Amino acid sequence: MKQEVEDFLQQMVKSFFAEWPIRPEVDLIEDDSNISITVRTGRDFMFIQPNPQPVLAVQHLWRVIFKNKFPDLSYRLIVDIGNFRDTQQKNIDKLVAEAIWQLKASGNAVHMAPMSSFERRLVHSKVAEETGFTSESEGMGLNRHVIIRLSEK
Repeated sequence: MKQEVEDFLQQMVKSFFAEWPIRPEVDLIEDDSNISITVRTGRDFMFIQPNPQPVLAVQHLWRVIFKNKFPDLSYRLIVDIGNFRDTQQKNIDKLVAEAIWQLKASGNAVHMAPMSSFERRLVHSKVAEETGFTSESEGMGLNRHVIIRLSEK
């Protein structure tokens, strides 16, 4: 990652928190086409909730700012505040395990609760790791959810 990009991202994050009583610690990691921005604020609870909306909103905002500054770069920013992504992955893993157990017991497709696109992506990835099951998203807008089914043989 170019020093100019790294400096810009560090400053962008610090500027975001400038008016808050927060002094963030920021780690930037580049891999292939992604730049992961890991932020520790000391007040992560302000961003970590049962739903991912606060973190995803910050991520969207920072992606737009980054793209406006560097329109020719094809990096995708991934934001993690307070280890949110690991926590969310563990929660999704539990939900998928419960859904698969229910599917095995009943043989009927399981319709999960509506989720954000980020959460649905985690569900699809987890189901893909399991043998004998498939998943697909269905519905529109806030009603979009994942359905887990037995694979056709």
